[in-house]
Amino acid sequence: MNYDTTKLMLGIDDKHIKIKAGIKRNDGIIQLTGQLTYRPKACPHCGVVNDHKIINYGWRKTNVRFAQTLGNNVLLKLNRRNFKCKECQRTFLAQTSLVPKHCSISNPTRQECLERLEEPVSLKHIANELATSDSFIARMLMQAETYFEPNWQHLPEVLLMDEIKSTNNADETMSFELMDAETHELIDLLPFRSIHKLQHHFRHYTETARQKVKIIVTDMNYTYPKLVGTVFPDAIVLIDRFHIINALNRAFTKTRIRIMKSLPTYSRQYRALKRYWKLLLQPAEDVDYTNYHKWTSFSHLLCAKDVVDQLLSIDPELKATYQALNSLRYAIKINDWNNYNAAFWHTDGISLEMQQALETLREHHDEIKNTFNYPYTNGPLEGTNNKIKAIKRAGFGYKSFRKFRARVLYTLRIKTKKVLITK
Repeated sequence: MNYDTTKLMLGIDDKHIKIKAGIKRNDGIIQLTGQLTYRPKACPHCGVVNDHKIINYGWRKTNVRFAQTLGNNVLLKLNRRNFKCKECQRTFLAQTSLVPKHCSISNPTRQECLERLEEPVSLKHIANELATSDSFIARMLMQAETYFEPNWQHLPEVLLMDEIKSTNNADETMSFELMDAETHELIDLLPFRSIHKLQHHFRHYTETARQKVKIIVTDMNYTYPKLVGTVFPDAIVLIDRFHIINALNRAFTKTRIRIMKSLPTYSRQYRALKRYWKLLLQPAEDVDYTNYHKWTSFSHLLCAKDVVDQLLSIDPELKATYQALNSLRYAIKINDWNNYNAAFWHTDGISLEMQQALETLREHHDEIKNTFNYPYTNGPLEGTNNKIKAIKRAGFGYKSFRKFRARVLYTLRIKTKKVLITK
């Protein structure tokens, strides 16, 4: 057996370690036998220089565990030289960079563990691949937690804010998340979202850092705009475009369902409104008006535009609501505040559901106007939410919010595979 190749495969770079033999046991474990000895420079206890004052004092057998290789667990039976200092009469064991002191899991395995933690998989899955326990993987994760302490001296100019369901032991039902709009880096994940706790948290940042924040992008949550003036004195609020359009779409859908339920279930109008709801939510400028074909619930060939017109002719309230919906959405699409403002205040004949949605938007009218002046959205943060949910689902949920936060920040913020081993 070429034991130099074996050392290379296992990541053993200590020249003092000599691999003597290796076998594959009946239980499938590859067991290597090695030896570690060298001439120490000084006593680690009293510091005396080794001028023939440190003698060899026997051997001690230790185990070093590695990650799986070719599907097999690898164990190194390492005989370490024991030394005795004549000056202080104390003994000490030969140490190596292969494994931390008083530990049996090798540093290459620890490094690979930290690299695997970047992947959205469960801790138990990583433990099985590295032939360790899931509690060891969790300890390695929490050791890296110190790398994600908040920088109280810095905040970006544009902040994206949102909330997400995290763990049951979080302080509140939903957790607060914060992202840099320019770099798309998740800054922090907090176990609360109430205004008083958020104000207390952000006051830990220096006044200079808080004054640097100029724009806050959020949904129509009533809490986050209250941070402006109290915590971020120079910031303005932008309402994310997706949440504006989503509020309008939900109001129109409620209108359609109410009108549909007022019709007999056996009627052609009822079946058509129920079947072609997606067509009504499609932007009016994108509805096809050139291709004719057969449609269920209609007796002759029609294009999509004709189908929409037939559906809107069922009720004038539905038609007025549809026109208001598309006027507002198109103004948002082309980023025209004047058209949006005109469509917002001229909505005669619309449904009660759409009126309620517009009343909510009216409460944020100034923030929505800011939205038309800047290109920022909460899209990057919404995409990150999907990744966070994937991490949570892959781990089959997390009991501890602290561990969940560390895992999320580690997976999303580790850009290079650095060795974060605590020595």
